Amino acid sequence: MSAAAPLWSRPLWAAQERFPVEVSEPWGRLERVADGIWALVSTPLEDRTTLCNGGIIAGRSGAVIIEAFGSDEGARWMAAQARRLTGRAPTHAVITHYHGDHTAGLRGTAETPDIEVLGTDVTIDLSMDNRNAASDVLGSATEVDRIRPTEIDLGDRSVILVPRRGHTASDITAEVPDASVVFCGDLVWNEMVPNYMDAVPSRLSQAVRLMRATSASTYVPGHGPLADTRALDLYLELLDDIEAAARRAMERGISSEQAGDEYRLPAGLAHWHAFQPTYFATAIGAWMRELGDS
Repeated sequence: MSAAAPLWSRPLWAAQERFPVEVSEPWGRLERVADGIWALVSTPLEDRTTLCNGGIIAGRSGAVIIEAFGSDEGARWMAAQARRLTGRAPTHAVITHYHGDHTAGLRGTAETPDIEVLGTDVTIDLSMDNRNAASDVLGSATEVDRIRPTEIDLGDRSVILVPRRGHTASDITAEVPDASVVFCGDLVWNEMVPNYMDAVPSRLSQAVRLMRATSASTYVPGHGPLADTRALDLYLELLDDIEAAARRAMERGISSEQAGDEYRLPAGLAHWHAFQPTYFATAIGAWMRELGDS
């Protein structure tokens, strides 16, 4: 097994041949994953304009933007791409959770007239506490049910907002059944080690398994290249391996910091990236806290 090198010391992922690239910028690229659906794959360490992944979902009577991104400029750029690709201004914007790389561009999002911003009450409340988020925009946002799925009717297409938990206390996935596409937010990272800063690890693993059970054609992760079922299987392998490392650390009586320093990625995932070496200790520590409370 080998350690993951820091992301900035390794080449970022290339575009996948199975999806055409509509536009490429220093901060990311838009790939057309299905008719009327585009996924943004951000390259955050090359340019921080967008930071997270997201996308556009178009239907006969509306267009949905997934995420508010890491800056107002990034949100404005995505709204402009929606207009260019769909011929209309976006009607909805969905924020999958409250972290700043997904919400800092809310003021740029709100510059689109009559756009409806949607998120759970937890996401809205915690985003208001984020100094990068626009509390005035969130004050008029639409709360999504945290128990039952919510449908956005686009006329000839439905977008199903599914409440989940794991990466944070309140996550949303945006699922497009007719195209077999799932926008996962940060519940899924591909070719990258996830951030467990606010995670409930067992919930995270459960949420990913539930998404994997849909056998969608395309999963749009919160960070990293686009994923399929094989990529989700590799991601679950990583989540399980981190849990096992935490259990071993508890048996040995060592700290999460020491366990993180010792941790090595499974051999088949040696090419995966880590934003920071501390991500391993954070992930193992999250598991140790949960296991210690059980």
